[in-house]
Amino acid sequence: MVDAGRHPKIHILSYSEVEEVRGFVGNFKVKVKQKPRYVIPEKCNGCGDCVDVCPIEVPNSFDEGVTTRKAIYVPFAQAVPSVYTIDMGACIECYKCIEACGKLEAIDFSQKEEIIELDIGTIIVATGYDIYDPTPIKQYGYGRYLNVLTALELERLLDESGPTMGKLYRPSDKKVPKKLAFIQCVGSRDEKVYEYCSGFCCMYTIKNSLILREKYPDLDISIYYMDIRTPSKGYEEFYRRAREEGIKFIQGKPSEIAQDPNNHNLFIYSEDLAKGKAIRDEVDIVILSTAAEPRPDSRTLGSKLGVTSGPSGFYMETHPKLKPIDTPTEGVFIAGSSQGPKDIPYSVAQGSAASSRASRILSSPEWEIEPLIAFVDADKCRNVRKKCGICETRCPYGAIIAPEGKPAYVIGAKCHGCGTCVADCPEGAITQMHYTDVQIVAQIHAILREKPQEKILVFTCHWCSFGAADIAGTSHLKYPPDNRIIKVMCSGRLDRKFIYEAFRMGAGMVLASGCHPQDCHYITGQHHAERRLKAVPKILERAGISPKRFRVEWMSAAEGQTFSKVMKELSETLKSIGIERIKEENEKSKPELEKRIKTFREDPDVAKIIVADEKVDIEA
Repeated sequence: MVDAGRHPKIHILSYSEVEEVRGFVGNFKVKVKQKPRYVIPEKCNGCGDCVDVCPIEVPNSFDEGVTTRKAIYVPFAQAVPSVYTIDMGACIECYKCIEACGKLEAIDFSQKEEIIELDIGTIIVATGYDIYDPTPIKQYGYGRYLNVLTALELERLLDESGPTMGKLYRPSDKKVPKKLAFIQCVGSRDEKVYEYCSGFCCMYTIKNSLILREKYPDLDISIYYMDIRTPSKGYEEFYRRAREEGIKFIQGKPSEIAQDPNNHNLFIYSEDLAKGKAIRDEVDIVILSTAAEPRPDSRTLGSKLGVTSGPSGFYMETHPKLKPIDTPTEGVFIAGSSQGPKDIPYSVAQGSAASSRASRILSSPEWEIEPLIAFVDADKCRNVRKKCGICETRCPYGAIIAPEGKPAYVIGAKCHGCGTCVADCPEGAITQMHYTDVQIVAQIHAILREKPQEKILVFTCHWCSFGAADIAGTSHLKYPPDNRIIKVMCSGRLDRKFIYEAFRMGAGMVLASGCHPQDCHYITGQHHAERRLKAVPKILERAGISPKRFRVEWMSAAEGQTFSKVMKELSETLKSIGIERIKEENEKSKPELEKRIKTFREDPDVAKIIVADEKVDIEA
């Protein structure tokens, strides 16, 4: 950090927050709010005289509340920049610090927040994670029992420069414990809290247990675990070393911790799977290995950057294998635990990869983007005649501008090609390259040209439901062969007219699918698709088509089993309805469906496809 702080081309804006991000790859405009420290960095020499005279003490968050700090403080000894900050939430404004500072005049209570505007080429998000507070897990007694600590609190106690100078003692009586227990997976791998594994807890527990064994050879150490996970280089050997050192590993998740009110000893009630029985273990101190969790402001920052969060709350990458550090917003990359819990080597590798990806953009005079962008036909745009701007409200990336009295236009470098604006344009004035109405209607007609009543037409999104179909195939999951898939980039591209045209062409059934709401790679695409598709069943029913012939399903790319199951159910439904009834319903519904696809016939290119198939039907 010191080297970074001294580097002439690295500018550290600490004690600051990102307020706004505009622009696109290579041309981001970022507003940063710099909070007031009430200390002038250029004048402060870090002498600490102000700290000595400050009368206010508050819990020190860096030491996990084990010690206190003053209202004027440096976050920790190695902080960069090493400049004092006044905590105005604790300060009583006695101004003793000003007197102590004297002629340096480094303290300024008149400082205000500043907004700094920066021109940025690329952005790397490396905001890390927070540690789960285990207080809600009542059965472990954290916050009620003094001798129940978290692993991070233990880290501070074992640190030679920490609050106890590396000495371990029980908070209740300041005595060195004789028996200690770690409990793994507190908050992680738990359906009630976080389902994911935090990844590094097993290794830091083993590390801390070996440090304790070295410092306190007679200390009895037990580790309660569900599974020990040591998958990286040298990790298994580290685990074996801990067992050889006499550290006990007990497979079982404790159900409860109770406390002796007299001596504050703790009783762990658990199962021991190796022995096949329930056990009660009396210990002096318990350490909870808590989960890593997303930072509370991660979604707020993500919305400013155009980066989506997954179901776990961590930022979502473009592709878990092929683009693990890219995001849907071109020029914005993620690294470290902002993407998900990971250890130091993994974080370092990802940081290096992200900086490499960013440097490719910065070193190029021009940058190519995916050719899937939308564009507006100015002659059709309603915004010229009367205020519209629907497309502008649909774009989660701010790529569409709809000036009053003028046609809307798309900033190509900001467009990510979800197609939501295309499907919601009331005039059909927007087109998405490579996923035009002509191309999709042509696919519908090609699929349903022969024996349409026997087929299930499936619309999938590129990132999730198409991935689920792919997984179902590669996993050799069996399902009937009566489905035909049309892929779009996002379910937000699904125009209701595609569904009406499919039924007008005689489709037996139609499935509209996409990602789960929290998984959408295009932030709001799925939400708009869900809103748009809600009205379809009632419209189809009024036209004379059974509602069960149309279905909407949301699934992730990993849910091949779900895709297979849905296909089987649809195929069974198709058989139960029967071909003759489907033909009757299709014939009855044609007049209403014709009205619904009116704008398709008004588009000369789409009309050619429709008319060509109608001629074939007449000749047949």
